Amino acid sequence: MKKIIYIAIVCVLIFSGIQVTAINKNENNEAAEIFETFTFSQPIITSMEEYVTLDFEESTGIFRDPGKPEIPMVVKSFELPFKSKNVKIYYSPSSEYEIDIPEKIKPTPPAVTPNNEIINYESSEDFDIYSSSNRYPDNWYDFKITCGLNTNGDLKTHVTIYQFPIQYSPALNKIYHITDAEIKITYEQPNEPLSFEDEYDLIIIAPRRFSGGLQKLIDHKNNNNVKTMLKTTNEIYDEYTGIDKPEEIKKYIQYAKENLNVTNILLVGGLKRYIYAKDREGPNHGTKAWHLPVRYTNIRKGGLQDYGAISDLYYADLYKNGGEFEDWDSNGDGILAVWGEDQLDLRPDIIVGRLPCRNNLELNIIVNKIINYETTTPTGEDWYKRMVGIAGMNHGFHLGQPDAEWLADVAFGYMEPLVDDEVRVFASNNDTGGPIPVTKDIVKAFSDGSRFIYMPGHGSPLSWACHPVEGLTTWMEGIRSYKFWRFHNFKKLPVVVVGGCHCAQFNITFLNTLMSPSLNDNNWYWTGGLPGSSCLAWKMLMIPWGGAIASAGGTGLTTSLSGSPNTLNSELATNIFYMIGQEGVDSFGEAFTGSQLKFIDENPISSILYAHAYTIWNAIGDPSLALA
Repeated sequence: MKKIIYIAIVCVLIFSGIQVTAINKNENNEAAEIFETFTFSQPIITSMEEYVTLDFEESTGIFRDPGKPEIPMVVKSFELPFKSKNVKIYYSPSSEYEIDIPEKIKPTPPAVTPNNEIINYESSEDFDIYSSSNRYPDNWYDFKITCGLNTNGDLKTHVTIYQFPIQYSPALNKIYHITDAEIKITYEQPNEPLSFEDEYDLIIIAPRRFSGGLQKLIDHKNNNNVKTMLKTTNEIYDEYTGIDKPEEIKKYIQYAKENLNVTNILLVGGLKRYIYAKDREGPNHGTKAWHLPVRYTNIRKGGLQDYGAISDLYYADLYKNGGEFEDWDSNGDGILAVWGEDQLDLRPDIIVGRLPCRNNLELNIIVNKIINYETTTPTGEDWYKRMVGIAGMNHGFHLGQPDAEWLADVAFGYMEPLVDDEVRVFASNNDTGGPIPVTKDIVKAFSDGSRFIYMPGHGSPLSWACHPVEGLTTWMEGIRSYKFWRFHNFKKLPVVVVGGCHCAQFNITFLNTLMSPSLNDNNWYWTGGLPGSSCLAWKMLMIPWGGAIASAGGTGLTTSLSGSPNTLNSELATNIFYMIGQEGVDSFGEAFTGSQLKFIDENPISSILYAHAYTIWNAIGDPSLALA
């Protein structure tokens, strides 16, 4: 597979400093240890105006937290058997060396939303950090232990270690560095490996009322060697108990993983009504108004009225350290997924996607599209080798190019092995006569047909847009979801990745959006009073004569770091194309979950920004959908 050079927060894990790795077990196979050594080159100090930046040869990425110094790090993940117990990490650094530096280390820029709002940020430098002589970071390493899938789809215990061979004392203007380190991990192995009474590729979870409409999809999957079954929510509620209906469903998914070794879970069901629904009952969930309930997080970004968002990651994150059930309520206070209070595993243990259908009409449309896509898609036609990027400027220029167009080019680079025709619907085409991000050109790009579309930009549940290259004070027209009926691409259906706030927020109804500006939390539904009943990412799947076959996007405010476009939600988006083009995954769910695994392996989820970006990332579509 052809490899390319790309820019990201954290690069592919290359540990040229590794000297030896050893795994030792005792005769009874009850305890084991992993031992590994690392070497680190001298720090590379680069001056840039009033700051310096740091690097070293073995660095795999930069540890970033807005306002705090950017520190190079080495990330290493170790895989232990699933349900390993009593995991302990021992870290032994070498002697340290001290270096005076000419200027302060560059601080991490603020995070911004696609609406150009700065999040929780008052100064370019964190005063408490930059005025202190204490070292930052305050340890040579940090770690996280999670349970979940690896890139082969196997359940493992994951120990991810973040090494910081350089520490910084801002008040003294000194750095301290080590030249090598040793890591030892000890753990107790599980008593018995997992064994399965049966194995399934796909389990569909839906209310009984959808069972008839789903039968032809189940037959289609089984006839094409995708072993599939239906489990109704009615059955689950009779057989399982939990604090609420979402937990009962999650407990069934845990059973299915442990006993049926299921690979994919397809959740079928959205809100029951178009006109009005009370989509959220208290802080944790929405159930009564839903065909299939949703879990809301309580990961809240202060000042921006994003008071938790839908997260289907809840249904995928089955286990925490030790292989115990992950309930997202580690402190037991009954309020789930509160950042800073609940310890969250967050690593998916199973692949999950959702079709938020309101009725059998919507279900019939998407089922027919899935069956046709997997049986009649002419892979030899020109459109099947085509990818479209629709972009302009989000926050400014990056490396001499509008930042969202730069992101689209990153995705094009990842997809080079599969794509012969790259169509750029770019704001920078305005002076060349090429297609630009306005409704008629976006409609044409969809209607001409393509296999993949990437739309990095600004959004709401009902619209997508971007800025022109001239600046951030004006807008390109973009497109609103009520114009999607003009997509006449018929069977030439793309997988669409949408960048922009709330584009996959599938909890909207006509009256809720119409009344949104007057609700207690201003802009709760984020449409500015524009009425609508289906979010953009789902609406494009519901077009019977075209649109999309699957989509991915954010259910809340999407973010990136200022000056670093391919971070946070943008990184999750481009990761999907990396998984398809560079890793060669075969299904939509593998691409989506792979984007999550790549993100969590390469980024310490150490701040609310990272946790929020990660948990709002949602898959709209059949996770078992064959991409090849």
